[in-house]
Amino acid sequence: MTTQAVEIVVAQLSQAGLSLALAPASGLAVAPASHLTAELRDLIRSSKTLLIDWLTAANDAASHTPEPPDNAVDWKELAAAYYAHHFNCATCIAAGRGRRYGQRCGAGMALWRAYCE
Repeated sequence: MTTQAVEIVVAQLSQAGLSLALAPASGLAVAPASHLTAELRDLIRSSKTLLIDWLTAANDAASHTPEPPDNAVDWKELAAAYYAHHFNCATCIAAGRGRRYGQRCGAGMALWRAYCE
């Protein structure tokens, strides 16, 4: 399965109202469980390893995010720092859809608070 195919699976799961996250011990967390159907469970099982690899790569990219500016007078600097992280972090993208999709990651939350306060 190619990266593009994994992204199609992720998009399909997202359209079903599901969010993905890495779970402890190299696992995969899918929420909310109430939205899972037998077909979606099979899809997740068949591509689990690739989904974990995709999320790991996304989290690695997110960990290299810029720090918020120390003396940010201009809100645009804070916005740029937050969005540079957000669009490369699957967890933060899912959180941006609403509370039922989970929280931003630690780095994303710090950038979000700096931007919004």
